[in-house]
Amino acid sequence: MKKILLSIVCMTFMFVSVPVYALEDTSSTGNQETISARADKLEWIYRIIDGKLYKRLWNRTQNRWEGDWIRA
Repeated sequence: MKKILLSIVCMTFMFVSVPVYALEDTSSTGNQETISARADKLEWIYRIIDGKLYKRLWNRTQNRWEGDWIRA
């Protein structure tokens, strides 16, 4: 009886401890989505006015100013 119980336990561990590998299905021809950046590209523009350095934020994506001139 002990041998049967021991063999059942060993068989259970053999089947449970076998690793299973899953691969991504690349054969699908479904709708493919593309990833695109949505963040605006911003840069500081510097200018000297009356001998003082100022900066202003320029939105390169929308081609517009994002604020007023401020002292740098």
